[in-house]
Amino acid sequence: MLKITLPLLLSSVLSTLFAFEQFVVVLSPELNATSASLQRYEKQRQWVKIGDKVPVTLGRSGLGYVAFKQPLKNEGDGRSPAGVFPITSTFGYDQNTTFKLPHWHADENLYCVDDVNDSRYNKILRIYDKSSLPSSYEVMRRPDGVYRYGAVIGYNPSAQRGRGSCIFIHLNQSDKRPTSGCTAMDEIPLRTLLEWLDGAKKPQILQIVKSECGKYQKEFEGIECE
Repeated sequence: MLKITLPLLLSSVLSTLFAFEQFVVVLSPELNATSASLQRYEKQRQWVKIGDKVPVTLGRSGLGYVAFKQPLKNEGDGRSPAGVFPITSTFGYDQNTTFKLPHWHADENLYCVDDVNDSRYNKILRIYDKSSLPSSYEVMRRPDGVYRYGAVIGYNPSAQRGRGSCIFIHLNQSDKRPTSGCTAMDEIPLRTLLEWLDGAKKPQILQIVKSECGKYQKEFEGIECE
């Protein structure tokens, strides 16, 4: 297990070693809960709240850990990843946006690969030759519209096989049903989040159970656990 999980753990730890000025904190009431809250923060002398706390929807199985604690996050388990991760880019159906992160235009050729046996695992890319599609993938221009706006969570950047892929922040379904492992929210707060995120401020997201929040308060002074 150590051999498999260490690269994932290091990627999560290293993301916190470099100065960042925007922090998104998602607090879940318990490990298997599918509803949580999201609060934005910016770094001043300490972390200061930005805007109001908003509800979000997690994976159908709750949260899963990067390493050393069960349950581990794995492909297809319906768990949103727990830990600290960079928010690396935005995506959406509009080609031109005012977002300040690198942006993927989600046209009919944009895919995210979730086939654990494919060399392109956990990568977003354009595939024009449909004969070269992997056996399993996410269509980024989904017919249900939940990818109309979204952001990419930099989970499993080393593409450890089977440890999870294509983790996003995206729109809720109309019935707010749990996701397959992403974090979902309503359109107005999602648009507010996406317009606020700034690549120059190296935004990070922390997703944890409330009972574990105290130890993060010591490291990230100013975040709230309620």
